Amino acid sequence: MVVIPTQTLKSPLFIWAGLCAGLVILPVLWLATSWAEIRADLWQHLIETQILELIWNTLRLILGVFIGVSLLGTSLAWIVTKYEFPGRSFFEWALVLPFAIPAYVFAFIFIGTFDGASTPMNSFRQFSGLDIWPQVRNYWGVLISFVCAFYPYVYLLVRGRLKRQGQEIYEVAQTLGCKPIALFFRVALPIAWPAVVGGAGLAVMETMADFGAVSIFNYQTFTTAIYKSWFGFFSLQTAAQLASMLVVAVIVWRSIEAFMLRGRDATGEKTTRSRAVERFNLSARTGWLITFLFTLLFSITFIVPMFRLVMWVGQAWSPSVLNHFYEYLSNSLILSVAGGILVVFCSLFLAIGTRQDGRKRMKNAVRFATLGYALPGSILAVGLMMVVLFLQKKIELYTGLSLALVGGVGVLLTAYVVRFLAVGYSGAHTAVTEVQPHIGEAAQVLGVPLWRRVIKLYCPLVSPGLFAALLLVIVDILKEMPATLLLRPFGWDTLAVSIFGFTAEGDWALAALPALALVLIGLVPVYILIKRY
Repeated sequence: MVVIPTQTLKSPLFIWAGLCAGLVILPVLWLATSWAEIRADLWQHLIETQILELIWNTLRLILGVFIGVSLLGTSLAWIVTKYEFPGRSFFEWALVLPFAIPAYVFAFIFIGTFDGASTPMNSFRQFSGLDIWPQVRNYWGVLISFVCAFYPYVYLLVRGRLKRQGQEIYEVAQTLGCKPIALFFRVALPIAWPAVVGGAGLAVMETMADFGAVSIFNYQTFTTAIYKSWFGFFSLQTAAQLASMLVVAVIVWRSIEAFMLRGRDATGEKTTRSRAVERFNLSARTGWLITFLFTLLFSITFIVPMFRLVMWVGQAWSPSVLNHFYEYLSNSLILSVAGGILVVFCSLFLAIGTRQDGRKRMKNAVRFATLGYALPGSILAVGLMMVVLFLQKKIELYTGLSLALVGGVGVLLTAYVVRFLAVGYSGAHTAVTEVQPHIGEAAQVLGVPLWRRVIKLYCPLVSPGLFAALLLVIVDILKEMPATLLLRPFGWDTLAVSIFGFTAEGDWALAALPALALVLIGLVPVYILIKRY
């Protein structure tokens, strides 16, 4: 048996994992240093006018989103999994399609369609003679937009969990006298609870990270306050202090999520002997009623948004609009492809490291390195900017070199790596685990350098999985708004940034073309998710 000197062979991978973990931890820790200097005038203004509103708005939005996506996603998953009704097979995958629409796109479509001054509502009032219509630019409008955008998180995870459970557990419950409704509350819900909490937790994290949708609704949260402090009050220090408060909120939420999952089986794996879940037959009236309700939901969450985007694109179509769109698209593709390649490259080394070095220190380093996905883009942007400013001053002080690190593409790409490393690592890790261990060990024994093993050995073997991970990362970067908006170089307007600019002026028609492009591109990961779940 050949003994491989693990210390020398594995230490480069561990150092790499440590550097990736440092990229995540350093900006967050740096935010704590912002409290060394406090602008009393700004904080007096915040305390007197905004801070309580920010806390209250954020808390009730988090609670509302958690409840809303849990109820809607779990109900849809249960009905699709356990009941037979007309169109069930279509709705099983169609209900995932709203996942392709970013929350900030839902937001301006919702306002442009249901606001009292919108064209559809003016036509409705003229046709019906009613002059009463509820306001939508409020908490309930934001909440509905977020629930429509994020319920697929819960739907996908709960549906997958329920389908993995065998039919036997339901048959046992039925022999004990459980009716279908009792089956849901006493059997299915306890089984699906980890998936409910996990999916709703992802929705809450997206809610805390959102900047675009809440800005469109003019709904004040911590992300809007961070942006206003940085670009309105020109105080990066105050923005960092607000960002550190949002970090505390993220940590508290993750603790609550862990508390809700304590003692639960997070996998819910199905045994090999279990039979597939059987569905209940419904009466014709009940079945068609469910079909009608599902059609109504699918229309509100996907058909109507797509129709409105296409209509607006037709209204605003012109050569100048198309030229600007090409510019936004090219900027977006350059940043997303470059960022995606960097993320997948870093992820591949991490995946190889965890495969070759199963020790606890490597696992902890990788765990920290992939925490960035849980952090809002605005937090990463502020933290990275503070680190870069510090480094720039120190380099100029000790070397006399005046480096323009701030406002460069490198800082933005670094933010993308930190933010989406978890997405790339998930795909890379899955692909690397399919490679037989003895292949890499043989190359190590022959003294092949690490970089050659990666290029010549692993890349050809894991290329399909890496390509899928690359697609997912590219789409996530394309839709990322806060980090891109805060860190982009001057003049580098992307699709997401252009949507923010147009919607800030209330020009829904001009925002429609970049939004439609994002939705169509967003269908790629939706297709992958449908195939996976």
